[in-house]
Amino acid sequence: MVDMVELKVEFRPAPGGRALHLWHVVHEGGSTGLCGRALSPSAGTLPIAEIEELKPGNRCQACRSAYRATLPPGG
Repeated sequence: MVDMVELKVEFRPAPGGRALHLWHVVHEGGSTGLCGRALSPSAGTLPIAEIEELKPGNRCQACRSAYRATLPPGG
């Protein structure tokens, strides 16, 4: 069985505030990406089903690869 995971946003500083940097895959309710990146516990989340809908430049590729490795063949 695949662990329950979700997407969590990471922001970066930008002129006038902050900008979306990457979406990471985290264990549901967690605040560490599968890539090892520590994220704000209060960062916004999305369902994992949205991962392929995100722009490739907005997805953490290390998290995506780690997540895909947990899926059953053909998943």
